Amino acid sequence: MKYFTAQVELHQAGADDYRQLIRAMKRELFITGHEEGYTGNLTFKRKATVEIKEVIDAVLRAAASTGRRFSFTVMKDKQATPKEERNRWQLR
Repeated sequence: MKYFTAQVELHQAGADDYRQLIRAMKRELFITGHEEGYTGNLTFKRKATVEIKEVIDAVLRAAASTGRRFSFTVMKDKQATPKEERNRWQLR
């Protein structure tokens, strides 16, 4: 299983456009902690068995569905070692 982080920003967009983006990203199997009324640079996460190209295509589909110009970044998250995973949970 691979983990991906996507950041998306809509240009000259309002709260309704961002609500549409959040719904579209959820349809593409992304999750986010942002509220529906949030605007700005949104961060989404996805866990999948696909390659990064397929994740990029999903972000493109979702962002384009808003009808606004947009910028985005997709990153493949580094897999934590078992020790790093234990330490991460201890810090919380």
